[in-house]
Amino acid sequence: MVVAEILTGIALVQKSVEFIKSNISTVNDIKGIAKQIDGFFLGEEQMNKEQGKGMSIAEQFGSVESSANDFINRKLLEEKREELKFIINMRFGPTTWDQIIAERAAKINQAKEQVRLQKVEARQKQKEIVDTLQTMAIIFCVIAVFIIGLVVTFKAFAYEYKSKQLTRQQKINQGLIKEPKLVLCRLKKQKVYKGKVACIYQGANRTFELSFQDVRIGCVKNFRCKLNPNGKEPSIEQVMESLRSIAK
Repeated sequence: MVVAEILTGIALVQKSVEFIKSNISTVNDIKGIAKQIDGFFLGEEQMNKEQGKGMSIAEQFGSVESSANDFINRKLLEEKREELKFIINMRFGPTTWDQIIAERAAKINQAKEQVRLQKVEARQKQKEIVDTLQTMAIIFCVIAVFIIGLVVTFKAFAYEYKSKQLTRQQKINQGLIKEPKLVLCRLKKQKVYKGKVACIYQGANRTFELSFQDVRIGCVKNFRCKLNPNGKEPSIEQVMESLRSIAK
């Protein structure tokens, strides 16, 4: 089983290097062979990780055949590594391989650090849960049912009394009063009739507002109006009728 796994690692190393050798001249950047570079490192990891797994001490260190195979595989891995380093540096620059190794090491360290932080966070959450449960147990053991009922009743009356005494702003802050949403409405049309002017404004989501002013004051350019989505724009007939009723 172990020999098969190590051979699989060597085969993956060889396959990756051969593919890169065959296609190195056709790729525009390192991304074109990134998958095969990952394959090389994966094969190397398989050889390092699985070597000796499931074997007895005598098989790992006392077998001439396993020792010879291991030596040959290691030499082959070193040769393929140097070969891969050479062709990549020749194609993309003399420091490319070192940059790949450095970036890979940084990603591995980052992944390890993330795992470590996750474990720390899990332990912290577990500790918080235990502390919370202990605190709740103490509270329930100390406080009697009668006291709890009395406190709840007192708080209910206190809340009701406080609600009656709240200012409008406090009620808004507590969500007891919801203020209308305001949007910016801009002047769209205006119509003058006998000293009066009708101002039609439009805001977001087809919000329309109609206001009337003295012609000497005129219509303001814009103001904040109440959001009324999907509204209907006042027609000229409606505006004229309103102006005539005001002028009477």
